[in-house]
Amino acid sequence: MTNNLSFKDKCKVYLAQWLVKLGKLTHDDFTKAELNALVKDSFPYTFVFEIPIGAGTVSVLEGKVTLDNESNRIGLQCLSAVKIDVAATTIYRAHVVFTLSATPVYDKNMSTLYLTGLTTDSVTLVNDDYALIKDTQFLLTRFFPKSVNSLLGGPLKSALSLFSAGTSDMAADYLTLYLSGSKQAVLDYHVPHIDSALKKQITQKDLTHTMRDNHWREVLFSKLGQNVRVEEGVLRFYLRQ
Repeated sequence: MTNNLSFKDKCKVYLAQWLVKLGKLTHDDFTKAELNALVKDSFPYTFVFEIPIGAGTVSVLEGKVTLDNESNRIGLQCLSAVKIDVAATTIYRAHVVFTLSATPVYDKNMSTLYLTGLTTDSVTLVNDDYALIKDTQFLLTRFFPKSVNSLLGGPLKSALSLFSAGTSDMAADYLTLYLSGSKQAVLDYHVPHIDSALKKQITQKDLTHTMRDNHWREVLFSKLGQNVRVEEGVLRFYLRQ
């Protein structure tokens, strides 16, 4: 597995193997900076989530690795832009920070690191100049014919009943989220939808890393790797003698 290494890196693997046999080298650490370099090319990317009317999108702008020593979890904290459009008009937008985490598990037979038990740990609203929310009055006057304007003083569902009877209740219940003008309330409603859509985007391939044959440290670990844990603020790869 060393054929794709330079002569200098082959020597490093050979020397490291001897140090392991002598008990001088027991593990190799990957820092957050090194892990961030591995994931930086994954951003930005966009995915959609379902809403009762209109379309919701999340643009993941950037992400950084987090390490939890106590729980042995490796995480990814992402800054994202959430946007909700109805009839080609943006009615909600906000920056949010969400954090995912998983447990690292190493399969020495496959020379592969797996991330298991993926969870969405938090979704936090960022109050900044990007934030926008339209109230229900705006939505009705913007999206429904002028003939409905006379009903705006009455119940929302009465106005919506002039349209599709099969979806009016669902649409009305959804639009009432905007009555308070609370960006947090709208986000809280959509967190399960965003969580579900996000996890659909993440494949098994995204949660695995097979040791590469052109990186000498990973070649060493493919030969002598035992297990992996989050310890002392690093992702620690233990080596066997």
